[in-house]
Amino acid sequence: MRFFPLFALLALTACTDTATGTTAAALRGGAQQAYFAGYPERLFFAAAATCNEPGQTVVRPNRDEVRCESLPTPQAAAGLILEHNGTVEDLPRYVFAFRGAQSGAGYVVTADTHIRVPQRDGGVRRLRLRDPRLEAELREILMIAGGRPVQTK
Repeated sequence: MRFFPLFALLALTACTDTATGTTAAALRGGAQQAYFAGYPERLFFAAAATCNEPGQTVVRPNRDEVRCESLPTPQAAAGLILEHNGTVEDLPRYVFAFRGAQSGAGYVVTADTHIRVPQRDGGVRRLRLRDPRLEAELREILMIAGGRPVQTK
């Protein structure tokens, strides 16, 4: 994924802290949405196929979600753990996710990026970056895959 270096660099300096993983929280944090006339198999396949760098893992918890999770550098991981009350038992991850939900005859897909920092108490803190360049790249990926933008407030 070509934007991970930019994401990693900016994420440590301009994060917003959200404790939930809801679509509403993601949209407030810069996630983008698009409508697909049918099931977006091509998009999900491409997202998984491009998650092939060292330290990256494809997570597909169900048919409608694909995540590419990347380990940060040791220095970045240490900083995230210290700054956000994380744990060394479960390291932080940069997450690039696509989640689909059926809507009428088609699907609405949410593309989201965040840093997941597992907490000492067992919870998870998600750090989201509001960056116009990153948001434009997410929109572009969704449009190239055949989606139509969904206007969000």
